[in-house]
Amino acid sequence: MRAVMVVICMLVFLGLPDFTYAGSRLAAEPGQTASEKWKQLDQYAEQIYRASVAGEIEKIQQAVQAMGKLFTETTFNDATSVEGVRALSDAIVQVKRILPSIQLKQEELMSASARLRLATDALTNPKQPMWLQYEQVLRDDMARLLATDNKREWIPYANRWLEHIDRIRPAATIQRDVQTIEMMESLSQLIRESIMGKHSPKEANQALNKYGDSVLIQLFGSSKANPTLGPLAYTPMPFQWIFMLAFIVCMMLAYVGFQKYRYEQYAIRPGNFRNSKR
Repeated sequence: MRAVMVVICMLVFLGLPDFTYAGSRLAAEPGQTASEKWKQLDQYAEQIYRASVAGEIEKIQQAVQAMGKLFTETTFNDATSVEGVRALSDAIVQVKRILPSIQLKQEELMSASARLRLATDALTNPKQPMWLQYEQVLRDDMARLLATDNKREWIPYANRWLEHIDRIRPAATIQRDVQTIEMMESLSQLIRESIMGKHSPKEANQALNKYGDSVLIQLFGSSKANPTLGPLAYTPMPFQWIFMLAFIVCMMLAYVGFQKYRYEQYAIRPGNFRNSKR
């Protein structure tokens, strides 16, 4: 019995510290970070968009279910506003609602998946998100609207404007402040009401001519006061880089000077050769 106790004591003395350390080390290992989850959401959104283009409904269903589950487990602190989180959630829900439809429309599914893809991209790429490429598209839409007051011609252009606004809405909400989004929504609501006949195309165009450019500048020209993933930090150039650049410039100037010297010595210039030796 005494020998058994000695063995147990030795095991405790030699073994427990390792087990305790291993357990504490395992507990200290961090799980998936919030930014990694955002990237995973973006990957799911990309899978959904590609599957919608290919018409692979089963793949879309699997990806959107996994995306919805991950969304509920993800935090968005300092990444976007409450409105931005809700916009992303709504974009996921819209794809889910379209899938069980008896008469599934490919175009509608692609539009919803594109909206979701732009939203997750805005979350993971605050500097150069894809949705900013729609600036020229919306400016072209606005130019077409302003070019005509004929209702029959004006309505298709108005619907195209609303379609493009709807596509970038979640992404813009993620990266822009509430005031900018409200301005965009007010202008879109005016165009929507004009399509329904509450206002004439001429009245809508007057508002577009007065406020349209300002709205687009606010939407595309500047980011919100609190950037999605924090402001860009200024990092001074290291001294070694400055010295290296200066050295390269000096070497280039020396090489150019040497080549010019050789040219002056051996260049064949226009003129006669009467004084040359025969």
